[in-house]
Amino acid sequence: MKKTTTKILTLALVAFFTLGYSAKAQDFDEVFRAGPEDAERYLENYINPIMLSFNNGLGSGWYNTAKPHKLLGFDITVSANLANIPDDDKIWTFRNEDFSNLQLASGTTADLPTVVGGPTNGETLVVRGDAQIGSIVFSNQSDEFAAAEGIDTDDFPLSGFPVPTVQVGIGLIKNTDLKIRYVPSIDADDLKFDMFGVGILHDVKQWIPGLKLVPIDIAAFVGYTSLNAEYDINTTSTDNNGYTYSADGTAEFKASSTTVQLLASKKIAILTPYVGFGYNIASSSFKVNGDFVYSDGVNTETIQDPIDLSFDGGSSARVTVGARIKVLILTLHADYSIQKYNVFTVGAGISIR
Repeated sequence: MKKTTTKILTLALVAFFTLGYSAKAQDFDEVFRAGPEDAERYLENYINPIMLSFNNGLGSGWYNTAKPHKLLGFDITVSANLANIPDDDKIWTFRNEDFSNLQLASGTTADLPTVVGGPTNGETLVVRGDAQIGSIVFSNQSDEFAAAEGIDTDDFPLSGFPVPTVQVGIGLIKNTDLKIRYVPSIDADDLKFDMFGVGILHDVKQWIPGLKLVPIDIAAFVGYTSLNAEYDINTTSTDNNGYTYSADGTAEFKASSTTVQLLASKKIAILTPYVGFGYNIASSSFKVNGDFVYSDGVNTETIQDPIDLSFDGGSSARVTVGARIKVLILTLHADYSIQKYNVFTVGAGISIR
């Protein structure tokens, strides 16, 4: 079970696959032994902030000026976006009443760390001795075990999910830029991964009489990004008490972000300050599909598609303030977006025409 649950958690934190980020992958064997419903509820609370951080980072880094390219002008830009997780979201409250089989070893409520919440402060859990999944009663399972720790982020000014993006922008007619983000499907070591995004930046001054006289660039922007990752699961293991757990299926992670912005910028020599106002819509899901089989040597229970989580709490209004430096065709930019999960973005690229 340890191998499978570690894979499931690792896929849920998809950055640890795709970006080579080193995380504290926790051992969720005991939690999963409490049954799929309790495991799903625990996992949802544990990974919720990192999922929302990823959602908001996915929708950032689209622009660094409100001025579109000239016809067939283009840019290639690489950005890194990190949506900071607030301190309040680094912990969650475990309540015995919310779980069927999983309980605190002492007390009825306790604050536990999320995946970025640091140590547990000694809190321990227990799977009840009469815990049951269908016809299987997991007797002699009442030994205490430590709650899952999180990554300790106290020494970092920002904590969250770093999301890199690579995009190409090209100038079209009517002062319009088309922006594309694309990562072709990658299939390696049981992992499938792909990403696609499209955005449109359009000069609005040309349509409003008198606004052409205003000495700043004003544009509207809309962008959409989606990411899909899938990991194959096929394993069987037996714990120290003789209970067998096997899984045959896939773990799937999907995320999308849509941002709608009104932008303004002003070029001053090599410096271009810019601002953006709008709304960011972010959502993601994490599913484990397939057959998960529990056995005590006599009885067998098959649980189909045990995990189905959605994370939609990251949508919010957004204000972005930033600046770009351009020397010849080289650009450097940085901005900060104020929203539910504030996002810090830095990037570099080339821009022609």
